[in-house]
Amino acid sequence: MNIILMRHGEAIPFAASDSERSLTSNGIAEVTKTSSLLMEGGWVPKAVFCSTRLRAQQTACRVIESMSLSSTPEIINGITPEEEWRSALKIIAANASDGSLFVFHQPILTEIVGYLIESNPHADIHPRAVVAVAYVLSVCDFLPGKATILSSYTP
Repeated sequence: MNIILMRHGEAIPFAASDSERSLTSNGIAEVTKTSSLLMEGGWVPKAVFCSTRLRAQQTACRVIESMSLSSTPEIINGITPEEEWRSALKIIAANASDGSLFVFHQPILTEIVGYLIESNPHADIHPRAVVAVAYVLSVCDFLPGKATILSSYTP
C-alpha cells in the first residue's frame, strides 16, 4: 500500500499551550504548495488523518481544501510530538489503508520514516523533514526496512 506521511506547516512559536499553536500565513502557503505538488505527482489521499494538535488539524484541513476533497480529517490520538515513535507507528499502521495521509510532527516523523526505509529511526532522511514536507511511502508491512520512498515533496 502507499501512504503519505506529512509534517504540519509552520506554526506560531508560542501559544497558551503547545496544542494551541496555529499555522502562520507562511505555514498555510507551505501546505498549499505541498498539496499542489502532491496532486501534480498523482498522490491524492483517499483518507486524511491528523494529530490532536491544532497545527496538524489546520494542515489536514488545508490539504483537503487545496485538493478539493470531499472528506474531513480524522483526528487520532498518539501521534503528537512527545509520543514515542514506536507507539505512534502502531497507531499509524492500525489506521492506514492505501492512499492514507497522516499529518503529524517531528521528531517522530523522521524516526518512523527512518525505521521503515532504513531499519534505523536515526537514519539521515532526505529531504529533511522541513515544515510541510510530505513523504510518499510504499509499505508492505510496517517492519524495519520494508518500505521505500516513492516521492517526497517540500514547499
